Amino acid sequence: MKFSAKFCGMLAAASIMLVGCSDTQEADVEQLTIVTTSSVLDQATSLAVSEYVEDRGTTVEIQDHADSAEVFAALETQTADDHAVIGIVTAQQEPGSDDQELQLPNDLELVSQAPADLGLVAAASTITSEQFSRDLQESTEDDEGEELLAACQDLTWIHAESLADEIEPMNAELAQQGCEPEFEITSGDETEAYDELTDRLKTEPDVIAMLYSLDPVIDDQGLATLDVATDTWPRSAVAAVAPDNEQAILHRDVIAVLEELDGESATELLRGFHNSRLSVSDLDYEVDQAIRHWLAGQDLIDSDTVTDNSADTVQ
Repeated sequence: MKFSAKFCGMLAAASIMLVGCSDTQEADVEQLTIVTTSSVLDQATSLAVSEYVEDRGTTVEIQDHADSAEVFAALETQTADDHAVIGIVTAQQEPGSDDQELQLPNDLELVSQAPADLGLVAAASTITSEQFSRDLQESTEDDEGEELLAACQDLTWIHAESLADEIEPMNAELAQQGCEPEFEITSGDETEAYDELTDRLKTEPDVIAMLYSLDPVIDDQGLATLDVATDTWPRSAVAAVAPDNEQAILHRDVIAVLEELDGESATELLRGFHNSRLSVSDLDYEVDQAIRHWLAGQDLIDSDTVTDNSADTVQ
């Protein structure tokens, strides 16, 4: 009996030590730096992760970089033991990959990959779309080898959300179909730029923009998508990456946010993000309020902690 009691006491002490170690590991991470790009979806996702992690007591700083290459380089920076660094980027999928495998540096760990499949579509006003379809039908009847030639004439195609390494292959694919229009490269990450792009799509009859199919502007502004083959266009996904996978407890919080980011919820996240930045409400609907509203909608935070002024935003 004495031996059994002593042995049980040793087991209990060992269990306490193990639990104590686990609690210490969680408490050790006092600061998280999120390195991300200027892409609007990367920005919105980073803010969602930041709000969720800060709710759990960790201080968060977000650092912006021009592109994913700069993010990957920033992840090589050494930090203190109580300081974790994670990258949130839109990364291109491996061509022909059935499991949506991403093209990432070999020295980085994939912490989480959002389920939203970022496929690009050619979006335009309904008038432009209808004219494009008519021109496409006529050119197909005349010359099947260059079916997009007439439809693309006098059009301006804007790369608004394409990754840098996606633009050239997309242009080449269009050229093979006889479509070699004037191309522009812009960005939807700044409020004014996004607003200007939206206005151009609505008012200019010769403007087409390559947008993610989940971009809320397509539905919100009644845009149409052109009948263009996109199955060979590059596809991407939002991912969280890190130099190692040692901060498992912190990474679970990051995973909790990204795994909610499917196509529908990504559209809602972007809609709230854009609307809050364009808001002229007297109630001053801020970006962080929009992010928290989205988190509550995914049951990640208590809805009682959210100020919902979303109805007062301008779309």
